[in-house]
Amino acid sequence: MSLWAVAGADAAFADGPSAASRYQLKGNTSAPDISGLWSGTFTTAPGQRAQTPIPDRKYTRWYPWPLPLTPEYQKKVEARAEAAKSGRVIGDAGVRCLPSGMPWKITVNPGFPIEVIQTPGQVSFWGGNRPMVVYTDGRGHPADLKPTYDGHSIGYWIGDTLYVDTVGIIASTAIDAAYHPHGSGLHLKWQVQRVDATHLHARMTLYDAEAFREPLSTTIIYELLTEPRMDMIDDASCFENNRNLPDENDESGFKHF
Repeated sequence: MSLWAVAGADAAFADGPSAASRYQLKGNTSAPDISGLWSGTFTTAPGQRAQTPIPDRKYTRWYPWPLPLTPEYQKKVEARAEAAKSGRVIGDAGVRCLPSGMPWKITVNPGFPIEVIQTPGQVSFWGGNRPMVVYTDGRGHPADLKPTYDGHSIGYWIGDTLYVDTVGIIASTAIDAAYHPHGSGLHLKWQVQRVDATHLHARMTLYDAEAFREPLSTTIIYELLTEPRMDMIDDASCFENNRNLPDENDESGFKHF
């Protein structure tokens, strides 16, 4: 079997579920409720830590580790690590206040909670002042899809789990807080499940034969934020207190961590 064969948690994507086992959220109050304001674990490399203002965040890692990089992408990662030693960061779209995009929005989302909003036909993940929409109305991916920061996501429910398929992600985004790169054909398959009243599990697998010799997986654990002060989240702009202003080479001072 190929390393890129769908298996395990991704089996539901192999041929798609039967019509009898899948359903859409169309105002059905009995559908699983994953709405709320959530703070997740921080997927990154050993030695990197989360930023404030969300303190004491726990960490999650990729499996397998070390990353099974292709030779081309191994060189890219080594160049970024070498630049970091001299106080520069390469591969961070945020240095020009561009969106961090996917999968960063789910795997890292530093400093901001994610608000999940469910409406008929879609589930929206709001983080960093931008929504990432998962369409649950039965549509497919557009045939003429152009790459964007968040890509295009479609999903469906099986039991209490939302299955999501994301494609069309622009190649300039990073997969984690260590700014590990990915290729232009990155394909995300992930599931979101509310395991109890105050926790969500988001299990994500990255498929990208250009960058990785086999798929990568991680599980992000989200905790529900219920403090009264969380009812009012301040807005913010990337340009406010920007500590990573880029130079003429689109590189910046490495001051995040």
